[in-house]
Amino acid sequence: MAYTPVQNTAMFELMPVPTELNNGGWLEKFEFSGVVEQSMLVSTEFVKPMISVAALSFEGVPLTQLQFDTHTQQLITSNTLEIDLDGKKIIYDMQSAFWPLTSLEQSINEHCRVVELTVDGQVTRRFYRNEILVREITYTGALTQLIEFEQKYRLKIERLEEY
Repeated sequence: MAYTPVQNTAMFELMPVPTELNNGGWLEKFEFSGVVEQSMLVSTEFVKPMISVAALSFEGVPLTQLQFDTHTQQLITSNTLEIDLDGKKIIYDMQSAFWPLTSLEQSINEHCRVVELTVDGQVTRRFYRNEILVREITYTGALTQLIEFEQKYRLKIERLEEY
């Protein structure tokens, strides 16, 4: 599912659950393309310090469950159907797209930067490493499109419900 790179290409350290997300959650449709082709329903809940994620096929078959403790960085994952999902990569993609910009700026690694632009009402978040565009995220209503240039994949996220 989520591509696991040979080397660590993270541009920021994984972060705690922001106050505004605590005790909330999302139901989303994920569509991966590029290295792998996969679609799934994803339910995410935030209760500090935990991020809990459950992914299901559209037929309701469980694909994976993960719990990530943002304080200890401990990840507990259970995958089914021989689908190998990189739990930390899922959390990383989620944080790059939906964590507050100020949190990302505070956690960004050396030689990396993140900028957020609004052009004609379209919000775009761009991540650079050594001034080379590595990741671009565009937001259009309930639809979020993530393009990862280094690892050659795309992720389309449609927010179905927020609670």
